Amino acid sequence: MMSCRSMRMEPNDFRRCLNLRSCYARHIVLIIALPVCLLLSACGNARRHSTDRSTAKPILTASPNPIPAGDPDQRVASTQIKWDTGDGTIGDLYVKIDREDERLVGRAPSGVMEIDWIQFDSLYEFRLYTKKRSKLIATLTVTRDD
Repeated sequence: MMSCRSMRMEPNDFRRCLNLRSCYARHIVLIIALPVCLLLSACGNARRHSTDRSTAKPILTASPNPIPAGDPDQRVASTQIKWDTGDGTIGDLYVKIDREDERLVGRAPSGVMEIDWIQFDSLYEFRLYTKKRSKLIATLTVTRDD
């Protein structure tokens, strides 16, 4: 293809060449501007989501709680523990049974766990911490009816 300068042009040809150049310039601007707009909108969405996470509350529930007494000959019963740190970060779920030390029972941003070792006459305190027990974010006491 010949450039505008190398061609011998009539006045109408020159106008057509200028229109072609401006058309190319518009397309180049569009090609550059589109990815920039997409990048900026993605950054805005990420900022919005991180703000939503910081206001989310942690969840720690047990179902059922208290656990029905059931058959007195059955020494253990079960409950389902559900947790969510609320912000997508890793959480550590510990349980403290009566006066014993805490024991790690789960590690994840959220989860559901069947606890099938709940006994009569014991108090189970579930504690949800941010990773490595740096901050306690939720507690839940689970009991079994007599």
